[in-house]
Amino acid sequence: MLSKTSIVILGMLRKGEMNAYDMLKMIDRMNMKYWFPIGATTLYETCLRLEKKNFIENTGESDKKAVYHLTEAGMQELKSTICALFERVDFDSVWFCLAVMYSGVLSKKELTREIKIRKELLDEYEKGTLENKEIMLKYDVSYIEVCAIDRMLQIIRMEKKTLERFKEQSAK
Repeated sequence: MLSKTSIVILGMLRKGEMNAYDMLKMIDRMNMKYWFPIGATTLYETCLRLEKKNFIENTGESDKKAVYHLTEAGMQELKSTICALFERVDFDSVWFCLAVMYSGVLSKKELTREIKIRKELLDEYEKGTLENKEIMLKYDVSYIEVCAIDRMLQIIRMEKKTLERFKEQSAK
């Protein structure tokens, strides 16, 4: 599975060729610094790793800067990663944000399937988390010990709302 930075780079290259500086400008325009900051060094190093894996290629169109484009292998790896992210629950919400943000790599049928899988997973996690909270409260555990459970429930419910809105939008 791709790293978060790799997902961002491959996701941006879906739209067309770019050099690393243009990618950094796009990241800045997207205000990603507030939810997933990517520094210049990380971006440049990740581009080099992706190029070694043949997920991106330097077009050679500029003598001064590497201009990258997404390869078919890179597209397939991005697609595979997006599906994998829909099919797992992680309370690091950046993963889900990236899955939604770059879900355009999936066909409508694939996206519908992934939304369904994600909803079922979230329903299961919500049920288990609520049961866990009830047990904790039954044994008079302090709120300070239960607050992490409440955070998980909030994340689950937020993601379920996001999926509903996402499903509505993708049906149009």
